[in-house]
Amino acid sequence: MKNGKLIILASGLLFFCSCQKDSTPAPAVTQPTVTKASGDIKATVDAFRAMLGPVNSTPNASGGHRELNWDALPASLENKVLPNDIFNPVGANASPAMQRGLVYDAEGSFMVSSNGFAQVNSAAAGQFAAFSGNRTFANTSASQWDLSFQQAGSIKPAFVQAFGLVFSDVDKDNSTSLEFFDGDKSLGKFFVTAHDANSSFSFLGVQFSGNEHITKVKVNHDGFLAEGTKDISDGGTRDLVVLDDFIYSEPVTQ
Repeated sequence: MKNGKLIILASGLLFFCSCQKDSTPAPAVTQPTVTKASGDIKATVDAFRAMLGPVNSTPNASGGHRELNWDALPASLENKVLPNDIFNPVGANASPAMQRGLVYDAEGSFMVSSNGFAQVNSAAAGQFAAFSGNRTFANTSASQWDLSFQQAGSIKPAFVQAFGLVFSDVDKDNSTSLEFFDGDKSLGKFFVTAHDANSSFSFLGVQFSGNEHITKVKVNHDGFLAEGTKDISDGGTRDLVVLDDFIYSEPVTQ
């Protein structure tokens, strides 16, 4: 009986402590809206655009979204390393149409091509198709790289709450991904669905709400074109991919 009382008392204390802990509500977690598609992605991409509002083409917008699709660039920039601020130049001679509030980090070589980057990797060039226009975009010398946001037409740091990308030739699930950050805090890593038999395209878009601010996006893919290897679908060892349309909500300052 003496031992029995001790067991009951210990259980009572454990139960009391558990109740005290559970009585404090956990902070609410806002789950993002994740949009994915592969194959015929047009309707999904259009729906993501519509969810964000009208497209903006000049600075000083307060809502809506921005887009990059690469075909507005001069032909002289094709197959050459692009400036990191190509889509947010500042200064007296900057074109307002190019001030779209997105910059890349310094890791890698960012290029556009209308022939699948044949000059960089002829073994893989036949795998890639453009979703809009006839050009695609790639970081040809790094498989993990960051992009960040500025207020359109200025160098003021900014954030977005939604970001989406069109991918060409993602062959493997759980390989290519986007990871979103609010400062140094990860808001989550999301994988791109492999394309189906109908086309080479995949789309991933993520929209946060509440207090979550996307200040940086980390893009991850398996290998990079300048390695010179074949794509996995041609018997190579890498799932090589390129990108097309970038779609993101209007960058706003903190």
